[in-house]
Amino acid sequence: MPKIIFDTSIGTTNLGDHIIMDAVDRIADALFVDDFVINMPTHVAIHPKDLPRLRHYDTAIVGGTNLLKNNTLYKSQWKVGLKDLIVLRHKVVLLGVGWWQYQDKPVSAYSRMMYRALFSKKYLHAVRDNYTLQKLHEIGIKNVVNTGCPTVWELDEPHCSQINPKKRDTVVTTITDYMRDPEKDGKMLEILKKHYQRVFVWIQGSKDRAYIESLATDIQYIPPKLAAFDAFLEREACEYIGTRLHAGIRALQKKRKAIIIGIDNRALEMRNDIGLPVLERQRVESLEERIHEEMAVRLYLDTQRIEQWKAQFS
Repeated sequence: MPKIIFDTSIGTTNLGDHIIMDAVDRIADALFVDDFVINMPTHVAIHPKDLPRLRHYDTAIVGGTNLLKNNTLYKSQWKVGLKDLIVLRHKVVLLGVGWWQYQDKPVSAYSRMMYRALFSKKYLHAVRDNYTLQKLHEIGIKNVVNTGCPTVWELDEPHCSQINPKKRDTVVTTITDYMRDPEKDGKMLEILKKHYQRVFVWIQGSKDRAYIESLATDIQYIPPKLAAFDAFLEREACEYIGTRLHAGIRALQKKRKAIIIGIDNRALEMRNDIGLPVLERQRVESLEERIHEEMAVRLYLDTQRIEQWKAQFS
């Protein structure tokens, strides 16, 4: 049967979505070898004329980003509405999806109805962290396991053992424009310029460069393309320190040491759940000592849950 992949990289201004979808597509390619697969956007609403043909697709995979939230009527990243329920009812299967930041208020009645109508009752859903697991349990969706983000599924012990734990002379960093702390972000850049011979910045978000230029000068830039970032990581003997979570995960995928400066629930939850190397931004002063430590990377992946999620499509 044909499948739908909801693609968070279509129409995005954040190249981290391309890192996520690279992992999602590889997982989907391995699972659905003989199935026809189409990619549909999440950031852009599905055109009403496209909905009828989606009736023929029995499963819709939604991959690893902050798509879920308490109130989907307000600034939701996932442009899915009541009209989509007609063809997507109980077809959506989550693959490492997370919740949009920590939210104290209960999930709205509309969002609860939407998620319970969309999400498959037949298949097991994979979420990115325990916080998301708990939020779904609260609204009565129990067929859920925590597998971590799909971007970390291949970061097993044989892979991570090949990451050089020693400090390098070159560092690549990132800054997050939409969660600014000029004092702490500026301090991070100051520490990097002090302790590394060469400091490069990769532009992951469309507004990052203007913010970085307000904080520091004499910075070298890597073009805002995932291919350019990949090429740099593969070519240079470098390490990564920055606030962009998926840039740090990409560095680990390319067998480069990484310290992710945690600025929101995503990085902090993944540190707590799987041991991702994360330093809270509020403790950025301790980065000066941390960068000189030999740091072996070891993640605690729940491979049993990951295989359980995959096996249901056999």
